[in-house]
Amino acid sequence: MTALISEITWDDLSTEQIYDVMRGAIDTLADREPEAPSEGVLQRSLLLEESIRRAGALQFQYTGLIKDAFNDQKLRHTLDLPQGKTAFRDANDLLAKTHGIRANEASARMRLAASMTPARASDPERQGEVGETHLPILGALQGRVNPSKLSSALAMIDEVDANAEAAGKDETYRAKLRRVMEQDLAEKIEHTTPEEFSRYVGQRKKDLLASIDPVDRQFTQRQTDAMYDVHRVGPVRGNKNAVEYRMITDAEGDELFQTLLTAATNPRGKDDDDAEFETRSRGHRRMHALRDALKFVLANFDKTGFRGASGAHTQMVVMTDYATLLEGLRDEFAELLPELQSQKRENLLQRLAQLMSDDDSNLEDTAGDESYLPHLTDAMPGAEIEPTNHREHKGTGVFLVGDKLLSVPPPKTTNVDEILDDKNLDRLQQRISQGVYTNYIPPDVIMRMRCDVGITPITLTGQRQVLSVGKQHRQFKDPIRRAIIARDRGCAVPGCHMPASMCEIHHIHEWARGGETSTDNGVMMCAHHHQAVHVNALQIMRVNGEFQFLLHPLIDPVQQPKKNYFYQS
Repeated sequence: MTALISEITWDDLSTEQIYDVMRGAIDTLADREPEAPSEGVLQRSLLLEESIRRAGALQFQYTGLIKDAFNDQKLRHTLDLPQGKTAFRDANDLLAKTHGIRANEASARMRLAASMTPARASDPERQGEVGETHLPILGALQGRVNPSKLSSALAMIDEVDANAEAAGKDETYRAKLRRVMEQDLAEKIEHTTPEEFSRYVGQRKKDLLASIDPVDRQFTQRQTDAMYDVHRVGPVRGNKNAVEYRMITDAEGDELFQTLLTAATNPRGKDDDDAEFETRSRGHRRMHALRDALKFVLANFDKTGFRGASGAHTQMVVMTDYATLLEGLRDEFAELLPELQSQKRENLLQRLAQLMSDDDSNLEDTAGDESYLPHLTDAMPGAEIEPTNHREHKGTGVFLVGDKLLSVPPPKTTNVDEILDDKNLDRLQQRISQGVYTNYIPPDVIMRMRCDVGITPITLTGQRQVLSVGKQHRQFKDPIRRAIIARDRGCAVPGCHMPASMCEIHHIHEWARGGETSTDNGVMMCAHHHQAVHVNALQIMRVNGEFQFLLHPLIDPVQQPKKNYFYQS
């Protein structure tokens, strides 16, 4: 510590004043640094890195205190939060939303705070006595090493410890094992790069888990249960249409899968006209067998009584934009009816569209009228149009449906040159061809799926509006539910990533007070945010046809309506 700093009487400064000094010092350092490299630039950068790491230890201390305050109703006032239900799901959610960090980073901070800072009297979940640190050797390294290394070390220790517990090891054994692991990792953590340390941790974990396994391979049920897993690994070599999954099943599942895959890929069982069977690889046939079995199960879920979190039978939703759908239909017509002229095929397409419409009163009048099918124009949505009796105001992309004016957005593009005069980059996107969970499903696959599953056509407009079909029902019926799922895709609250299968539909205007059950009055929300709305911890409003939210002032002090860009981009 320099002589100047030692002369400062820190006790005379408030916490806010000390942080003002810190911010002022950083601003001064930034202003003082020349624009061109100068002597000592590396050393100055290392000093800054050291200062940031030292602040990390304090950050973990704050994290623990925030968790204690949120989990204890009597301490909630220290966070400016009420007792009972709040806008935050838990302490982890509070940390992530108020600090603007990812949820997994907030979880990592929570875990590090619990294991590497002294136990607090205010923490009912503390490990050990007050003042003791669960992992004191690694905890002493806070502020000296990269936090990512500490996270890797902690993850390894926790996983090995959990497996030791599942193997029936007592606390004395596990405590000794933790100390041995901690000491071993501490010897390596300061003298390796993050990449080297991560590799070392992976190998050590593998060796330790193998050493805990019984020699005779007679695993306990807890050990076995801990092994089961099904998770999505991701695209293979970047190919979005080749996605890898990893699964560990039990013996019953093994028998079921082998029976299914053997039966479905047996050459003796193929049809004589199944020429495709011989052209596919064995792995390709096995993938198709499993996929088709899952499609059959999903199509028959309503007969099983199995329901999702929302109370509705599980359904698969796929989405495509209007232009992609029309292109697929036109290509299919051209393949099936090559003898017809293109104009006749177009008229047939329009005729089919009319037959599928609820309103067939003008069936004869609109035959051959191309205006019945919307055309994606270059006009921006939201133009002021006087209502007429036409379905489309030609050249605008704006449609009159009942007493509503709904707009079709201008077409998407992958060419940035086409949108240089636009106000934003909303149109810079490949055409939409996706599911709720899968970011890309090839358009030809979506077209083929029409043969295998029931289709409910739902049209989303430029502002993601859906044609309302309000009925006198409190519960959202399947057609309306599917429309809201297609529009919202998950919890509509900004910052929430809960998918549609784990959400409920909220009546914005209460049904008991005259609110209709319709797409205009329904929004998808997870259980936590649904409850938050009902205790006035969250406000919903409609902005330019979209549902947006006023978040808690701790998240958004400016109080500007926001929407969820995770699902509604």
